[in-house]
Amino acid sequence: MLSRQEVADRLGVSKQWLIRNASEGPDYYKLPGGTIRYSEADLANWLKQRRVTG
Repeated sequence: MLSRQEVADRLGVSKQWLIRNASEGPDYYKLPGGTIRYSEADLANWLKQRRVTG
């Protein structure tokens, strides 16, 4: 599981971008205590869906 900061770093965006775009961004899990985590598989699928080929 990846933290919000790890996902932001991988995508080249800020943590604030992930927060603002939560409904359009990669799926995430909200754990007890409010901790947010992202699955590597969900992130890969989200990126794959946005792939643009020429």
